[in-house]
Amino acid sequence: MTSVVSPGGCFIERQLRTIVFIDGQNLYRGAKDAWRPQPAIGPSRYSWPSYDVQNLATTLTSRVSGRLLSQIRFYTGVPDANQDIRWHAFWTNKLRHLKNQGIEVYKGRINSSGQEKGVDVSIAIDLVCLTYEQQFEVAIIISQDWDFGPAILLCKNIANGQQRQLVFESHFPQGPGSQSDRGIPGTIWCPIDQNTYDACYDPRDYRL
Repeated sequence: MTSVVSPGGCFIERQLRTIVFIDGQNLYRGAKDAWRPQPAIGPSRYSWPSYDVQNLATTLTSRVSGRLLSQIRFYTGVPDANQDIRWHAFWTNKLRHLKNQGIEVYKGRINSSGQEKGVDVSIAIDLVCLTYEQQFEVAIIISQDWDFGPAILLCKNIANGQQRQLVFESHFPQGPGSQSDRGIPGTIWCPIDQNTYDACYDPRDYRL
């Protein structure tokens, strides 16, 4: 919550517009590393992207009072059907569901080598553009990708020129199997614990 002066000279409280940017594959891999039982025998809820996007974004935004969730933006690569029909069907159906919820969706691609293409660049561009357009006061980025560091620095420079002070947070699963406990450079690091993740479980089978 921030205070602003009304035309009548009175102080009023304004909620902080918050945009949640979700790197879908990074979140999925982070949760799998953090909590999938070892040895990995049989399926578990961490074996696939089992998170409810809207629920998770709402939960993380509400951790700090005075924040208003204004947008959810979801980004993921999707393999071609002739490359991996199971994951193609899963992501195609999940993205359709997210669009129906009013969530902004970006679909990149996953090439034959398993590398994701287009997603990082799209997130970085959106961060910069939305900062320039003064669309938010708080950016929650669900990712640990260090490649976003330069974009965060540029966003802060833009905001300084606008005489605004923005908050940038990186949220990421953290558990016994996590490969790293570090978030995105230039952001506040906010680990997601297992209870929080499990409370945002999505039971839908998007392969159908």
